[in-house]
Order: sequence, then structure tokens, then C-alpha cells
Amino acid sequence: MPVAAQVLIAGTLFSRLGDTLASLGLVLHAADRDIRFGVTEVMLAELVPTVLAAPLIGTVVDRFSARAVCLWALLLQALSLGAATAVGGFHVKVALIALSCLAGVASVAAGFKMLPAVAGERYTGRANSLLTAGLSVAGLVGPPLAGFLNSQWGTPVLLAADAVSFLVLAGCTVLAVPGTVDVALGRRPTTRLADGYRALRDAPVVGTLMPALAAAMLATSIENVAGVYYLRDVVDGNDTVFGLFLATWALGSVPGALLAGRQGWSDRHTLLIVGGIMGIALGLLVAGLVPVAAVIFPLFLLAGFGNGACNVGLRNAVHSRVPAEVHGSAWACFQALSRSCIGLGYLLGTPNSLVSSRGQVIISGVIPLAAMAWAALVLVRRRETAVTEPSA
Repeated sequence: MPVAAQVLIAGTLFSRLGDTLASLGLVLHAADRDIRFGVTEVMLAELVPTVLAAPLIGTVVDRFSARAVCLWALLLQALSLGAATAVGGFHVKVALIALSCLAGVASVAAGFKMLPAVAGERYTGRANSLLTAGLSVAGLVGPPLAGFLNSQWGTPVLLAADAVSFLVLAGCTVLAVPGTVDVALGRRPTTRLADGYRALRDAPVVGTLMPALAAAMLATSIENVAGVYYLRDVVDGNDTVFGLFLATWALGSVPGALLAGRQGWSDRHTLLIVGGIMGIALGLLVAGLVPVAAVIFPLFLLAGFGNGACNVGLRNAVHSRVPAEVHGSAWACFQALSRSCIGLGYLLGTPNSLVSSRGQVIISGVIPLAAMAWAALVLVRRRETAVTEPSA
């Protein structure tokens, strides 16, 4: 794989680790100071503005040079986090985080668009594999690192570290993507807000499986909340075992992502996505049905493995089957879709008197299974239609 692609991936992973530090830093800040609805405010600030603005931001990425858009967005993110470090009011900090998240949609979409130009068609699948595996590692390392740094130096240090990470990624982008390279392949002079959603809907494999992907994202978000309470009961208050369980999903996703990038696998988009969703669904369902720690541990590894493989399959499928001129819009719109599913999943997974935490985990396994059954039915009907239609 080209060195330029490795540099871009390394910078992206460093920046993602910084994002984790800043996000958890504000959450810990709100919790430590007992700010009413502070944690909810941070989560909504990261979700709502990006969901609403993602289609518009995606059109900007596709109309202009992806390299230039990425660098300006990263600069805005660094300035926003730098300002958040300096200001004292919690709500102002949250507003600046929201601004950074908006710019982050542009930088992430532009980075997605630039990756094939940097890695080359031959190595794009491998690059997506390494990036996805690295993101899982960053998600595994970030929370405990954020907790340690916050206890030692406080939230401002975490925000400053995130600001620096954006500057590092900007430097990596300058090194990896020469200004002479037109990474805005097939740049569109005019774009519409719905172009990204249409591109995802109309793309082979991606369009058919997008409802199942949304269901899988919803299910994992439900489990992220309800599973905390369920696992507490299963492991009987053992904090060490509980912490191990929380890391299990990410541990499983790393080999799943790496396997999906191997030669002979990276082009099997349907197999990776379908197999990944089935791994998530079955892992969650059986984990809810069998409340035994020794059984749940390998099931979470399986679900994480499927999650990693599915993520790589999706990235490869969008890169391969969505026209390059709408890669930015498509990936920005996918970010909006994924964050919508995450937000809804958090709400549905919140403890209530109607469904127990165990019941919520079981439901989280049923949802993607039902979505996959529907996708299979759609595929069968389409094949039957194609066979019965008379040829011209």
C-alpha cells in the first residue's frame, strides 16, 4: 500500500482518538459538576446539527476540491476546540463542540473521497480495512485514556489534545495528498441536497442492504445502553469482568476488519455486509437469551467481528458502486443516517418499566434479523421479476 495512504490513515486515527478524548472529557466535566442534563446536551450537540446539515455539507465536498474542503474543515475544528479550551462556560464549550462536529462531517466525507485517489484502486480495500481496524483500537484505547488524563489535568487538556489532533491530520493530508492531484474526481458543478441519499439508494448492494445496515446500527446502539445494565446483572457486580465485557466488542471488530481487507475478500461486498449483520444479530440475540457470562463473552466477540467486517464491506461497496463525483455527498448522508440510528437507539435502550434490560438486548438482536429477512425477500422478488420480464 502506498506510503501516502498510510500517512493519511495514521493521521485520521490520531484525530479520531482526539475526538474521543474531547467528547468524553465534556461528559466527565458535566458529570463531575453535576450539570443538569449536561451529558444529554453533549450527546445532542454531537448528533442533531450533523444530522440536519450533513446533506448540505456533502454537496460542498462534491462541488469543490476535496483536499481544500478537508483542510479548511480541519482548521475550523482545531480553532473550535482551541476556543473551547479557553472559554469558561459549559454551554459555550458544547456549542463549540457542535461547530467542530459540523466541520467534522466535511472532513470525514472529504477524507472518504480522497482515500481511493491516495491508495489507488488496487489498495483501497486494504486501506479501508486498516482504517476500520484502527478506529476500533482508538475506540478501545480512548475511554480509559480520557478518564486518566481528565483525572490528572482536567477537561481543558483533553480539548486541547483534540485541537492538536486536527492540526496533525491537516499536516498528514498536506503530505499525503499533493495539491496537483485532483481528488475531487468527477466534480459536480451543480448538486442537490438529496444527491447523496439517491446515490446510496440506487447503488447496487448498498441500496438493497441499507435498511438492514440501519437496523444493525440501531440494534448496537440499543445494546450500548441497555447492555450496560444487563451485563451488570450477569457479571454480578464484578467491575473487572464488566470492563472486560465492554472492551470485547472492539476486540472482536479488529480481526473482523483485518480479515475483510485480505485479498479475495475485500471485493465480496454483499458477503461481508450480510455476514457482518448476521454476526451482530445472532450475537446480540443469543447473548440476551442466555444470561451466562461465559457464553456472552464469545458472542460479543462474534458480534464485534461481524461489525468490523460489515464496516469494511460497506466502505468498499460505496467506493466501488457509488459514482466518485458523489462520494462526498453519499458519505455525508450516511453519517447523518448512522447518527440518527445511534440517537434513536440510545433513546430506545434507556431503562424503562415496560421492557427489562435483558428484553431490550433480545430485541436488539431481533431487529437486524427481521431487516435481513426483509432484504432477502426483496432480493428474491427482484430476481423473479428479472427472470419473468421479456427481453427486448
